[in-house]
Amino acid sequence: MLPTLLPVLLLVGLGIAFTLLTRRVSQRLGRSANRFGAGDTAHNFVGRVYRVSGAVLFLYLLARSLWPAIDAAAGLIPVLARPAVAWIGFAIMVAGSLVILAAQVQMGASWRIGLDQERTGLVISGLFAWSRNPTFLGMIAVVLGAFFIAPTAVTAVVLTAAWIAFSVQVRMEEEHLQRIHGVAYDRYCTTVPRWIAVRFRAETQVADTRPVDHAGK
Repeated sequence: MLPTLLPVLLLVGLGIAFTLLTRRVSQRLGRSANRFGAGDTAHNFVGRVYRVSGAVLFLYLLARSLWPAIDAAAGLIPVLARPAVAWIGFAIMVAGSLVILAAQVQMGASWRIGLDQERTGLVISGLFAWSRNPTFLGMIAVVLGAFFIAPTAVTAVVLTAAWIAFSVQVRMEEEHLQRIHGVAYDRYCTTVPRWIAVRFRAETQVADTRPVDHAGK
């Protein structure tokens, strides 16, 4: 049986590391790397969906570590409520967390949360040679893993909301990058998939390496 506190501790560790890495970039920039604001735009609305969904997921996992019976009240899905499924879910959460942090590190000073009009370098190596959006891929894995750990109606709603928000944000960022980088970004899109490569690529190259805004995660 998976200890109910394990996913909570994992999210705390991920949150701390994510915040510290983002703060380091913000210090290098001299301004916040978080480009989500409080305005009533589609971009900022997606940012609010991220925050609310993340808070609901964390609080629910915390609550079930204190009151295990909450799963039944939250609409438990019996066919998935198995120890083996929970451990698989935890492994997916760990893998997703590592992908998120690795993508942050690999982006360096180009890391942003949301869209930024400042032109920065286009990162195409490391995880970005396999996926145009490894950070979002990692986030989806974390939420999916949490759903397997606690398969309830609540976590299913969070997973659905997160998937929709990520899908919308990815498309906004791709349009943003295409406007800024033009043909070079189009070429990158033809060699690297939106989510993950299904075959080995020894090297991915983009001929135009002019500074651009890499908002894709």
